[in-house]
Amino acid sequence: MELNLLSRVFVLFAATHFGAATDLHRSVRQAPGSIFTVGNGEPCLGSDRNTGGVCLSRNQCNTQGGKAVGFCGVFATCCSLNACDVRTNTKVAVFINPPLTKESSGLECSYNVEINNNNVCQMRIDFETFNLAPPSTVDPVENVTQRPGYTCRNDIFQVTNLQANSDFLPPLCGDNNGQHLYVRVNASTNSRSIRINFKIADRNTQPNLPQATWKIKVTQLECFNTLGKYRDGIFEAITSSLPSTPLTSSADRDEYLIAPPGCLQYYPDRAGTFESFNYNRGSGPYIANLAYASCFKRTPDVCGIKLTAASFEMAYRQEENLYLDTDCQINPVTQGSLQSEDYLFIPESETTDGLRGSKFCGTSASNQIIASTPPGPLYVHFHSDNLVTDDIPEAGYRFNYNVLNNCYLKK
Repeated sequence: MELNLLSRVFVLFAATHFGAATDLHRSVRQAPGSIFTVGNGEPCLGSDRNTGGVCLSRNQCNTQGGKAVGFCGVFATCCSLNACDVRTNTKVAVFINPPLTKESSGLECSYNVEINNNNVCQMRIDFETFNLAPPSTVDPVENVTQRPGYTCRNDIFQVTNLQANSDFLPPLCGDNNGQHLYVRVNASTNSRSIRINFKIADRNTQPNLPQATWKIKVTQLECFNTLGKYRDGIFEAITSSLPSTPLTSSADRDEYLIAPPGCLQYYPDRAGTFESFNYNRGSGPYIANLAYASCFKRTPDVCGIKLTAASFEMAYRQEENLYLDTDCQINPVTQGSLQSEDYLFIPESETTDGLRGSKFCGTSASNQIIASTPPGPLYVHFHSDNLVTDDIPEAGYRFNYNVLNNCYLKK
């Protein structure tokens, strides 16, 4: 009798565990909601079904200076964290700008995020909403065609490591809705927390600046993987689609989002879009003094990546060049007067027109389908200098991408 009952329990568990394996390419896997939620840091909606927050215990919400806007499960509250000077260590945290008026602008708003557990190795920061004052440069001077590049001079977003010398993360501003970035942390050293800081310019003295708003989600990613090297091929496809269970570790669920070393941005899906910071629907301008990599997931069946430019407009040196390679970056031995060195580096790339090159600037990637087939990681590298030339736009770029398992491109 007991054996029969145990068999039924096992069958029921197996059906629950494997019955949802219908979507093999789900990009983000999170624990399903439960009425027994006690505050897991997952995103939630308030009672008005509009105000966003995170699922926390009431005590956690009060400690972090939040406001209860609804319920999630029986034992937790949906907590809106729209206060400044917040400290948290939840697995997922959401920060929303406080109410900003002309009277309350001109402030600094900081969030301290401490690691949740010793397996955390990265933090992914998603900009669900991010609208700050745009980057700017100095006013033009008569008979001078070149000026310093566009930098964040009014509103500034910055991520720093509180207790260690971390990788340099660029200051950002402008319109970055939908963008993201990664921050490395290391629990075995003193790199156990990060500070996220918004510095907002005073709208009383600068009334023409747009209103600053943000809603950012910080997800702590754990690198310990219980399935290790066995999780590849068809087994990876099957297990990645399974719902979370009490027997599934957080690190196992995070594996899909873990970025390779050296990547400021990471796109694990097989197809999607990416764009320059402050692309601003094609109006730009991109921010000066940036140098970072945007990376893509390379599984065993992938041989490269196809990039199709929805828009591409960067600075260039001379109108008669092809805006490729040495046309985009000056040899320091021969460098004379200041010239543009803005470019997007796409390794081992070739267009469907047969044009080969690695550095793209000007409009060289416009109306092109580009295949990048490097022997190693899949990535692009953006570089911008601190120089803007009158009448040469620096709007930026937006690409559609698809990873390839057949690296022969047809027109």
